[in-house]
Amino acid sequence: MNISVVGLGVEGQQATLSLLYRGHDVYSSDINRKIDLSLLNERLSKDLRDKLDLEIGSHNLDKIYKSDAVAVSPSLFNKQISKDIIDRNIFISDVFNNHKEITTIAVTGTNGKTTTSHMIYDMLVNNGHKVVIGGNGGGGFKGYIDLLLEANSDDYEFMVIEVCDMTLEFCKYVFDIDLIVVTNIGYDHMDVHKSIEHYTQEVIDFIGDKACILNKNDENLQIVAANTENAIFFDEYPEKINLFGNFNLQNAHAAYQAGKILNINEEIIKHSLKTFKTVEGRTLKINYRNKEIVIGKTDNVDALKAVLDEEHFNTLIIGTPRKNETCRYNILDYISKYKADRLIIFPGLEDTTYDYVEYLNKLNYTRDVMVIKNICDIIRYLNTQELGKIFIGGNGQSKITEITNILLDDD
Repeated sequence: MNISVVGLGVEGQQATLSLLYRGHDVYSSDINRKIDLSLLNERLSKDLRDKLDLEIGSHNLDKIYKSDAVAVSPSLFNKQISKDIIDRNIFISDVFNNHKEITTIAVTGTNGKTTTSHMIYDMLVNNGHKVVIGGNGGGGFKGYIDLLLEANSDDYEFMVIEVCDMTLEFCKYVFDIDLIVVTNIGYDHMDVHKSIEHYTQEVIDFIGDKACILNKNDENLQIVAANTENAIFFDEYPEKINLFGNFNLQNAHAAYQAGKILNINEEIIKHSLKTFKTVEGRTLKINYRNKEIVIGKTDNVDALKAVLDEEHFNTLIIGTPRKNETCRYNILDYISKYKADRLIIFPGLEDTTYDYVEYLNKLNYTRDVMVIKNICDIIRYLNTQELGKIFIGGNGQSKITEITNILLDDD
């Protein structure tokens, strides 16, 4: 088939790759002449490049509207071009639509989406079901279009989607969701949501009349519950699991409640949670050369606070966000009040270490601060210093995962 991809952010590049891997001829375009195409450039073989018609700086509407199907970046879903594609009945989820017959569980919220999604997936698989999982390309999956294509390629019984909080309206259209889990509503992506009140209303609109499972401990989700008819709550799972932190006990109880609604055997639910292992890049406690280290992506202030509130850390090693993600600098507001002995900053998603130091100066931060640019130097520092309890996190999932793997391999 001839398929177009409109918009080449992370989701658009993931969609392009997924379509090419499945043998389609693809026209992909973005109006931004400076768009970062590193994901495509890293993963495209020469053979696949020959099947890709790439246009940067404009959209060829004639090519797009003559396509058999069109995938649109979630950020463009409310733009006129997306509405025109839907009116022409070539929006990709209307062309490939068998996935809408699959029982679908959507997991959204600010933090805990990936862990909770995988817990539910494990329960369903352990109960003997054929399950597909995927979604949010920024969270470690291959994107919504890859999930849609895979779900349409085989006879799946269940689909588990991790839904990014910035793509709620897009996912509501693309997928026919049966059950929604909301882990929490926190202060991330406020440049998009504008306010916590607006984000809360977006969640209410996303749920509509669907069955939902909400966090009892989140005051904003109490507001959501008051505006929905089919809500039940989760709290903290009462039994032991192999994950760090009370926040993971909440994730486990959310998954437990989902398992009960999905009629999974009680013993299988409990066994699945008891044996569940940390998802790559998520919070993990490691004993590394007699050093106690907790490591994991905590790319917003609520995620960081959830970890640091568990116990006191003497050393914080924090990855930086992208330059335009100034809303995530409030991580430093929290750190400035947290009495760690030392703070180490490394380039996470982008090298904004200078901006982080400048921000700390404005906060009159007086404790020890270092900038370490390379992962090998971070490991060397860990090996040569007495640092007490150590936390490594912040932004930069791939780098945090790389550090985790080194620590596990060297231990």
